[in-house]
Amino acid sequence: MKNTIAAGFLMLVFLFPACKEVDQKTITSDEAVVLVSEAATAYSIFASTQEEGTKAGLDLQLQGQTKSAEDTSEDYPVITVSPLDLTSWPKTITVDYGPENVTGLDMHQRRGKMIISADNFPSVSGAEWEITFDEFYHDNYKVEGVQTIKYSGLNASEHPVYKCTVSEGVITAPSEEVFHFEQQTQREWISGYDTHAALTGDEADFCDDMYKITGTHSGKSSDGYTYTMTTSSPLIVGVCCRWIQEGILNISLKDYDLSCEIDYRPASDTSEDACNNVANITIFGVSSEITLMP
Repeated sequence: MKNTIAAGFLMLVFLFPACKEVDQKTITSDEAVVLVSEAATAYSIFASTQEEGTKAGLDLQLQGQTKSAEDTSEDYPVITVSPLDLTSWPKTITVDYGPENVTGLDMHQRRGKMIISADNFPSVSGAEWEITFDEFYHDNYKVEGVQTIKYSGLNASEHPVYKCTVSEGVITAPSEEVFHFEQQTQREWISGYDTHAALTGDEADFCDDMYKITGTHSGKSSDGYTYTMTTSSPLIVGVCCRWIQEGILNISLKDYDLSCEIDYRPASDTSEDACNNVANITIFGVSSEITLMP
């Protein structure tokens, strides 16, 4: 999901100068590019920490065992659980990537710690996981804030549903720019929830995971501009697809006459492959088809 979301947003970095042509206020093209780039980065990072935290819990539950509290392995991340059993709650789960960057299977680099306060296994209805950070870096971006994942249970379609929030999110770039991010979304696990690569080791049991995401995201760029991102049509993402497969995303700036819309599965897309790089951009009612970056 991380690469899917980030790839879609990167295209917007090149489209914002076009948005500037119809902007009636004072934001510059360069500032708009910075805003969208930072928003995309923050979204990608917090999506990654959400996946990493949830994976730690699912591995604990599905494998029916905890990691050693004193893991002697030299491999990172080292996961510790306290209290060290399968029945006592709440638990503190620490995912320690060590003091130096560790490259994961997703090719992202991490160091520092994610600290998870969990009141039950992540598949138990009502379970809430709160993630905080201790000198945690993702691709050399420092991450701060509080991220909460709450399992709402199964919906009418028998799909697992999670409510995900980010509050007081702060990202510090390697070049020292600081930007802020908040999130209130719902993630519906629409396929692959009944197959688990953690148990089988089969890549197909990972790639069949699909999610439907709705909600809002907001923040403030390092230049001080406040923005809002809203899914006007749910985003459909697959963990093994590079692009968002469907959905419409709106981006607007507070107190500025500027808005853009991107449709990741336009009506003109007649290809049979849902995982493709065709999208449509609309700027104040003027639309054009685009090819997302490879």
